[in-house]
Amino acid sequence: MREPGKLSSLNLLRAFEAAVRLGSFRDAAAELYVTPSAVSQQVRLLEEQLGVALFERQGQGINPSDAGRQYWQEIAPLLAGIARATEGLRRRYSRTLLRVSLMPPVASRVVFPHLREFQDQYPDIELRLDVALAQADLLHSPVDLAIRFGEPPWAGCEHRALLPLFIQPVCPPAIDREFQLSGHPENLKHAPLIHMTGRPHAWPEFFARTGLGPAQPAQEFHVDDYPAAIEAARNLGVALATYPLEKPLVDSGELAAPYPPLGPIGSIYAVAAAGRLDEAAIQAFLGWLEVRLKALTT
Repeated sequence: MREPGKLSSLNLLRAFEAAVRLGSFRDAAAELYVTPSAVSQQVRLLEEQLGVALFERQGQGINPSDAGRQYWQEIAPLLAGIARATEGLRRRYSRTLLRVSLMPPVASRVVFPHLREFQDQYPDIELRLDVALAQADLLHSPVDLAIRFGEPPWAGCEHRALLPLFIQPVCPPAIDREFQLSGHPENLKHAPLIHMTGRPHAWPEFFARTGLGPAQPAQEFHVDDYPAAIEAARNLGVALATYPLEKPLVDSGELAAPYPPLGPIGSIYAVAAAGRLDEAAIQAFLGWLEVRLKALTT
């Protein structure tokens, strides 16, 4: 039964706010590090406490009701203010907590292999790393800094270019030898190709830009995303990698690179909410990261 005048818990309000902002219980769950069913249950409990339907549920989709939309508009800035005040308190009176969102290849090839080095240099900075392909919401989440690939500007944020990226085909050394790819780039169009479902035009664009096409691959494999494509390239065929981020795998001999890098196709950026890039902890991390990124090109 609804209890008039009783304040709902912050967890319920945060679940509701994230669900409206992201338009999905699943995406809200990912941001809050809980399950989609937990977000759904929290929203229903909030509705029971308020005695108001906050969403119009239609099939698999969710849409805020008029009351839900108005309520979200009123509480969203308040919750953001609480988050900012909490992080400000932590930064002033305790070990500096720095939350960084990383694109997967930067995390796996650059940050994780050298993370102890950073911790030794900056023992007063506690890193919380979020590795994801999706771009973090720097204005409404606790994330302080994002290292991402994309096209600036981003609303309400400032950015700094860190490293230009190129496209480079990579494959198992056995595939390189079987199809005689090194020294014979025209053979790429006959090699087994790995496609990413999120980038279906990547290979056609590559062959068009290089003049090697049209492709007539021996086999084709389809995977969900970039990390899966690089993993598949260890055994199955040729994938399009970002250079120089995957250069460590080529240097170690785990992958072969039978065609020179093509591009640049864009850059990796450091992105933070406006006015935050100059904060001491962010500057410390970026200074260290730029050194590690530069090492990839030597």
